[in-house]
Amino acid sequence: MLDTIALTLDQHQFEVLEPDRFSPSARGLVGAPYYPLGARGHFACVLNPTKSDFEAGRYFPRLTLAKRKSQTGFALTLRIEFSAPKLIFGNNFDELRSRDFDLVLDSLHEWLGTLGIRISDPVLRAARVSSIHYSKNMALSDYTTCSMVIGELDLIDLSGRLDLSHTDYRNEGHAIRYHANSFEVTFYDKLKDLQKSRLSEKRAVERDNAGQIGLFAQSGAFPKELEILRMEVRLGSRARIVKLLKRLDIQVEPTFAALFDQSIAKAVVLHFWGDIRRQLPLASRVKHQRPEDVFAALAIAARGKTKPGKLLQLLGSTMLLGSVGFRGTAALVSRHSTVRSWQRYKRELKALPVLDSGCFSALGHVSEALAAFEPLRLNKYRVKPIPCNVESLRAGGPSVIQATRKRKSRE
Repeated sequence: MLDTIALTLDQHQFEVLEPDRFSPSARGLVGAPYYPLGARGHFACVLNPTKSDFEAGRYFPRLTLAKRKSQTGFALTLRIEFSAPKLIFGNNFDELRSRDFDLVLDSLHEWLGTLGIRISDPVLRAARVSSIHYSKNMALSDYTTCSMVIGELDLIDLSGRLDLSHTDYRNEGHAIRYHANSFEVTFYDKLKDLQKSRLSEKRAVERDNAGQIGLFAQSGAFPKELEILRMEVRLGSRARIVKLLKRLDIQVEPTFAALFDQSIAKAVVLHFWGDIRRQLPLASRVKHQRPEDVFAALAIAARGKTKPGKLLQLLGSTMLLGSVGFRGTAALVSRHSTVRSWQRYKRELKALPVLDSGCFSALGHVSEALAAFEPLRLNKYRVKPIPCNVESLRAGGPSVIQATRKRKSRE
């Protein structure tokens, strides 16, 4: 599903009616006397929601008005960044569908008007996307835990062009991230992340959590066994978005309306999950087998052509791999061998035929949830009624109902 999105508009596409709402005031960007752009040739003013806004239930877009030197003189742009689910539900546990686009568009349009930005619906609909996060929340309610999934993911040997980091915030299995310069794939425990944000927003994977902390404050509102795993693909540049769309053979212009699409979200998430899942078979299968079964499988595959000493060497390697994963094995082996030797050992390990024990199912839950790609709604898992209506949005801001009524009046 679509979560965070950043739109970029050129100066002829919008009008700033209340420049003093920005910090610093945007008067020096939109009119004389103009701000000096400095050595970097860039000056920016921001208008962001505060912590008190979030705590009061007001969620609205982050705005950045920037002026920079260009080949033709000066360029003034407005960047609009927001979480679509938070704009509609006040949280991003609940997920949106493609058909919710007009609802999001109307709510965004109303908020921009409230913040002093004049922009037409057609311009907003066709706004170019400079960054987008596609995600999927997966409810685990059969005593499968997020740490089970993330623990298995932590064993893999991902491509050398990615930097893999594991963060646990004192809670094993909280989050794991695959990071590159222009994109990032993250898996994390949504409920545990929410707990961490209560202590400090900086300790959480996600920002702007203050408005949704109260969702799970009511004791016994949800089953104790409920956990929510989130997979999020963050495409951080327009060039990366265009490149990925081409690779997936998706023939659309990267505009707000075009990319707010459930099928595109599914294709993107499954694309990255496929890359990750292909690295898992050996580590996940070995981990759940007895050494004697692995040795027997290796001997059968060797067809009598491998000496017992070599079989024992392979057995030791596979058991170590199942325990600490490729990265852990690499760290241990590299102390006693060259890089070239480790690369040879790794090729041998990946080629090993290890029988599937059938004991592991946590990753199967992820594959099933991504294949179905049904939007999650918290009310489905609630055992106690919520004291307030989750559809009623931000206090003091435009509501979904108001936005819808105004859209209909414009039509």
